[in-house]
Amino acid sequence: MTADGDAWVGARCAEGHEEERGTAMPRVLVIDGGLPPALEGRSLLGEGLEAWLTGDAGGALAAADREVFDLLVLCGMPAEEQAAVAAGFHAHRRWRLVPILYVSDPAMPGLLIPGTFRPEIDGVVRGERTSSQVVRKMRELARDGVAGMEAVAAGPWELDPVRLRLHAPGGDIVLTERECEVLSFLLARANRTVTAAEIIERGWGLEVDERSLQILRRHVSNIRRKLAAAGQRRAVRTVRGTGYRFEVRAS
Repeated sequence: MTADGDAWVGARCAEGHEEERGTAMPRVLVIDGGLPPALEGRSLLGEGLEAWLTGDAGGALAAADREVFDLLVLCGMPAEEQAAVAAGFHAHRRWRLVPILYVSDPAMPGLLIPGTFRPEIDGVVRGERTSSQVVRKMRELARDGVAGMEAVAAGPWELDPVRLRLHAPGGDIVLTERECEVLSFLLARANRTVTAAEIIERGWGLEVDERSLQILRRHVSNIRRKLAAAGQRRAVRTVRGTGYRFEVRAS
């Protein structure tokens, strides 16, 4: 792998045709600080799990804008180095949605948890990279398939569609799936009016009728209640007879 990650990306693009064939095999990026160069590249971890192995954290970070996986695995390095690598990936918005599996050296006493560990999404396990318990944990964390997801951000607001949270100036707001879908439309078009029909038809795949409009109104009402609890009650505005608008400048 080159320092700028081009060789790694080139190999990934040359062999990774699963997406073109329409399959949904979870993809795992494994950064192993002790991996011999001869072992770098693509590997199948049993049926239905594709892994890309590298010992070059710098090269993988350099390619982070171009490549996103369903799971990041960090092993063969101390907890402080794992935290530094994780922080580098978290600097990229889409990677903030990707769970990280921190693999601890089984020869070391205790279980060191890096400061970047997020208990609601990440995992920690002791063992060798190829051990059954580590591979089992990889499968568990990679199965949600987050590579195609992206956080939606505008100003100080950021919507996390994986953990169903809205990062707001007044603190994180926990959402339901429907509330998250509504906010993804509004936040992606911040300060512009989004029609109710667009949310219902494009977001939910439903026909626009009185029932679907009532459902939308109920979800918007719940969103406003949660925003108000965070001191942001004026963020979502109603445009009478048309739809809704997310005001990122609201205070």
